[in-house]
Amino acid sequence: MNDDRKLDVLVTYPKSGDELRDNNAKRKETLGSLRGRALIAFGLQEGEEHGKLTTYSLFHGDHELTNLDRTLGDIAGNHELLTLELARERYRFFFVEDKISSNLAVATGAQIKEMIKATVPAFDVSHELILEGHGAHADKAIADGESVSLEAGQGHPIKHFFSKPPTNFGA
Repeated sequence: MNDDRKLDVLVTYPKSGDELRDNNAKRKETLGSLRGRALIAFGLQEGEEHGKLTTYSLFHGDHELTNLDRTLGDIAGNHELLTLELARERYRFFFVEDKISSNLAVATGAQIKEMIKATVPAFDVSHELILEGHGAHADKAIADGESVSLEAGQGHPIKHFFSKPPTNFGA
């Protein structure tokens, strides 16, 4: 593939309806560079504000692009147009090693299970959801109707969950 060919790039930020269009992008440009340009163009800043951590991620279709060293040409392949979406990643958690983004600041155990199932199809929603303890706090079973804050930032570590099959002792 000839890396000297130009690429049409469109980055949308659905929350505001803004678009960044570059009809002459270099295929050798990294995703990190484009992400930085998009943040400036949309007037956005990452970081912690009022104890809440705000970051932004680029998505190609439904796939979050996490390797910011990848080139735009690598992502676009033979296509002449690369369309990406910038999304605010304010709420997120991990299920084992899978990072899961959420639009919800607070979610019930059942909602968290559905988000996990959407990312990890093999996840069994009938299993018990466990919130890993942090520091001196023990692991905690989360009932389907129980609410959990997914906010991360000052004093609030990113939540980590795992699951285990239900147990019926003495049944």
